[in-house]
Amino acid sequence: MWLLLASMAAGGGVGIGGVTSGGPVLQRAVRAGPAAQVLVEAAAAGGVAIALDPRDVAGRQLPALRRGEALRRALARICPAAGLVCRVEPMGVVVRRAPAPPRPRAGPAPATPAESVILVTGRHGAGVMLESERSFSLSRLSPESLRRRPPLTMADMLVSIPGLWIDTSAGTSANIARLRGIPMDGYTAMAVEEDGLPIQHSSLPWTDIDQFMRPDIMLESVDYVRGGPSGVLASNAPGGVLDLHLRRPPDHPSGEMRATGTDYGLARLDGWVGAPLGEWRSMAGGYIARDPTLRHIAQTLGGGQLRLRGERDLPHGRLTLTARYQDDASLNTSSYPMVLRDGQWSALPGFDPRRGSWFGPDFNNVRFITADGGVIRPVGRNNRNRAFDLSAALASGGWTARLRLRRSDTQRNAILSSGPPVSAADFVGAQGGHYSLRRSDGAFLSPAALVEVVQPASAAVQLDEMIVQVERAQTWGSHNLAGGLYALVNRWRYQRIVARALVEARSQGLLVDALDAQGGPALTDGGYLSRASTWEQTTGRTAGLAAYASDEWRIAPGWRVDAGLRHEWEVLRGTVGIARTLDLSTPAGIANRAAQIDSGQSAAYADSFAATNATVALHWQARPEQLGLFARVSIGHVLPSVGAYRTSAAPAAAHALDVAEAEAGVVLTQGRVRLGLTGFANRFRGLDVSASMIDAASGAITLVPRQASSHNLGIEAEARWPLTAWVQAQGAMTWQQSRLSDYPGYDGHVPQRVPDIMLHGALDISPPRGPWHLGLAMTAMGRRFADDANSLRLPPYVVMGVQFGWDLGQRSGRIEGEISNLTDAVAVMQGDAIAGDGAAGPYAVGRALAGRTLRLSYTVGL
Repeated sequence: MWLLLASMAAGGGVGIGGVTSGGPVLQRAVRAGPAAQVLVEAAAAGGVAIALDPRDVAGRQLPALRRGEALRRALARICPAAGLVCRVEPMGVVVRRAPAPPRPRAGPAPATPAESVILVTGRHGAGVMLESERSFSLSRLSPESLRRRPPLTMADMLVSIPGLWIDTSAGTSANIARLRGIPMDGYTAMAVEEDGLPIQHSSLPWTDIDQFMRPDIMLESVDYVRGGPSGVLASNAPGGVLDLHLRRPPDHPSGEMRATGTDYGLARLDGWVGAPLGEWRSMAGGYIARDPTLRHIAQTLGGGQLRLRGERDLPHGRLTLTARYQDDASLNTSSYPMVLRDGQWSALPGFDPRRGSWFGPDFNNVRFITADGGVIRPVGRNNRNRAFDLSAALASGGWTARLRLRRSDTQRNAILSSGPPVSAADFVGAQGGHYSLRRSDGAFLSPAALVEVVQPASAAVQLDEMIVQVERAQTWGSHNLAGGLYALVNRWRYQRIVARALVEARSQGLLVDALDAQGGPALTDGGYLSRASTWEQTTGRTAGLAAYASDEWRIAPGWRVDAGLRHEWEVLRGTVGIARTLDLSTPAGIANRAAQIDSGQSAAYADSFAATNATVALHWQARPEQLGLFARVSIGHVLPSVGAYRTSAAPAAAHALDVAEAEAGVVLTQGRVRLGLTGFANRFRGLDVSASMIDAASGAITLVPRQASSHNLGIEAEARWPLTAWVQAQGAMTWQQSRLSDYPGYDGHVPQRVPDIMLHGALDISPPRGPWHLGLAMTAMGRRFADDANSLRLPPYVVMGVQFGWDLGQRSGRIEGEISNLTDAVAVMQGDAIAGDGAAGPYAVGRALAGRTLRLSYTVGL
């Protein structure tokens, strides 16, 4: 039986600390003695975990090791002579007995068993589990893959993982995801954890998790568990659990710096530095950036993030403290006008869908009407996200305790689309035919010019949150038991104001005034039809508790049953502000005829919910360390959050969402070949598919409550295999059929933005001893629909990319580069999220991926 004998990371997995480009270094000498003792002490001296079978090392002796020697070199020197194979992998040391030598003339020697990777995410329990032993779907981004292609956003990090449709077209944050066909927006179906603890308990309206997750050089590796046990591992996770593993502080002075630049002007500097401080190992790192963004906007964004980490070994465990501060202004863009003819999307003259935006100089500062008179918001600055969190993790004697305290403040600004463009003549005709349209620069528009109504919006959001988790893992005979408690307290404050404006339908379009040609009052106020068409305000508090338990039960040699149970309780309390509508028009202008402002009154709510999630799997290890097969069924629920009460104290969505999932798969790890194949099915009942609509009279955004069910059947595959000594291929594929039900008029329809097929492929060309590498990547997506009515089809697309790098030497650093969207394709990702399908005549509203970009980075050790 494989056992974990040293250095379990406090963050919920096994990690490597004190790593330089050459790997862990022994920080103290190790005395000669029994092999098990020497190997465990060597791993501890290098700050890493070790997995070994005591039977493999029994009766063997190993010599002493010197302080300062590289762990990898030391093990390579002492293990072969003792008949052992010792390998330092990304997540720790794996030790095996060397294969017996062949008998004379008995044929070739058997191949050395493949070196499997240690699992970190996807299970509770003591000890080590190897990849071929998993009973769930898992993908990982290794330190090497993150080094070769450093992601700048959370969405950018996830695009190649099977089962996930990730829309990166919005910008840095608030992107849309579809996980195994689940029609839930954003990251509401995914738990995002950092070293085993959620960054944020749940994604809330205009408080998305990816607003507060910035990948930087402190990120070491990433695991993603899809479906399966995720509903037992974490709350609000029917689609999966994403676990981000940070670097551990080093045992000796070291560091790294990376400078990144792009052809559109991004300049970013990442770095970390660490050293021992008394009994502590410590490090500091993060990034600072200046970002004009690829999309044309009137302002330059940017900011940065700082992390501080400290780690101290205890007699029987480890204590880790981490502090993080984030302060940045980041891009998030809505949909925009395009041409739609015969199902084909193309650019509208004057608006490049790959680089354009509404954020022109006229929207740098927007004056909104409020109950206090008025307020000016810097809409042109897009999203200002500030967050501070402090986390602690203590692992000792089989117990692990984690704590996270956080506060985030967001000034989130947007320019929402509001239907397709129309000609100036058609707009004037719809208003009675006696208006002339004049841009903010004084020029009058011709009747053929295109105009569009957009909705500048500004939200002020604050979230205070405390998460505590305590768990215990223990082996007992053939059982590997684990259990724990998870507690949450948070407070969410939200206020949003939305205006309504007329602009010329072109990138950075100017505001357009509608003036009465007969001398009467203007239709607009400086281009605004309303400076307060929608007002929303709510405050909510959550208190939650979850208890969970799991067992990995070895029922026979090679056979295992994995089971888990999670019961959750939550109490939600808060108030929802009530708006009042006033006529604030003037003799000079009839804008603001139906302005929404705070009435000073609110409605209170208080609800409580409870639900149980369960999962059970059967695993068969067909070939030790190489081939495993599994089947799993899970039932669960997703409890509502305070975000459901954004506009109503009695929302239809305030109920538990029912989830049922099943999957079966095979995992093969042989040599350098990795293959995972999983078939899956899921069913969701009580989905919130409410639609945002525009009130024809007032222009207010209203929510039309709707509920539905969905079912999904699919298969996903992920593979990596060497074609030659120089060339390695990687691929990921997902085919799925997702359909809606219990949805009057739309039964049997495809949920919006869910593709039927997703393909990712890559070729990596790396000479075994060469300093360079070259990678070619391809992403293809099948058909999707912009709406549940399936009236607006989003065409399939293919996006190509190139990655390359050159190692300049250990002291000289390395250069990495990437060209994304190599063909500059127009890949339409979504339609109009506010005004239905967003199509009328030859014009439509949609959002496309960003255009071709060149990015270069230089990394050097300190």
